Amino acid sequence: MTKIVSHRGANHFAPENTFAAADLAIEHGADYIELDVRESADGVLYVFHDETLDRTTNATGSLGHVWSTEIDALDAGSWFGDDFKGAIVPRLDAYLEHLRGRAGVYIELKYCDPAKVVALVRDLGMVRDTFYFSFSEEMRRDLQLIAPEFRKMMTLNIAKSPSLAGAVHHASIIEITVEQMRRPGILEACGKAGLEVMTYYGGDDPAIHREIAKAGVDYINLDRPDLFDAARRELRGEAA
Repeated sequence: MTKIVSHRGANHFAPENTFAAADLAIEHGADYIELDVRESADGVLYVFHDETLDRTTNATGSLGHVWSTEIDALDAGSWFGDDFKGAIVPRLDAYLEHLRGRAGVYIELKYCDPAKVVALVRDLGMVRDTFYFSFSEEMRRDLQLIAPEFRKMMTLNIAKSPSLAGAVHHASIIEITVEQMRRPGILEACGKAGLEVMTYYGGDDPAIHREIAKAGVDYINLDRPDLFDAARRELRGEAA
């Protein structure tokens, strides 16, 4: 049965990449929480998507130029709604500890020291509960050198072919779009290459959620875990 990977947590219902978003995603049926990692000026790892603080906090400028004590004091919830006023930008160590034993974690390295992430995950005993990706070739290269045993994901758009995802990018999981999933033979090709398949869908059409559930891919990376959980319950013949 397809596992739910909740993109930045339940980001339609709570501010993305916050404890509240993670908790709500799990309540909505998520099996994994997707998060993004960046590093402060003084080398602290944070769960944060954008390069700048502007969109999702009450501060401005690059997160990488700001000291951790200032980041810890930011409000990362008011932009989303008054109910989330005072939500913090989570440190990665605290966020992973919060999720340990409750959900798996898909970690996207935006820009940080991969060695710090690897050490933290190993110390927490979460190697088997996590998988990794980065759009940065530097991040991917360093992660493979430091932690060849960590599970890695690669997109079909970057890999160009399922046959190259493992051979060139050391991936055991490949991410495809809904349109790519529909192409004749693509799922078979991924299986032949020994890859698990994750379909990305950022929309909220229940029919597409049902289509992905019926396709039987290994994971779905999405923004609405509640909708997909309903779709897979329907497929299993369970009551909502």
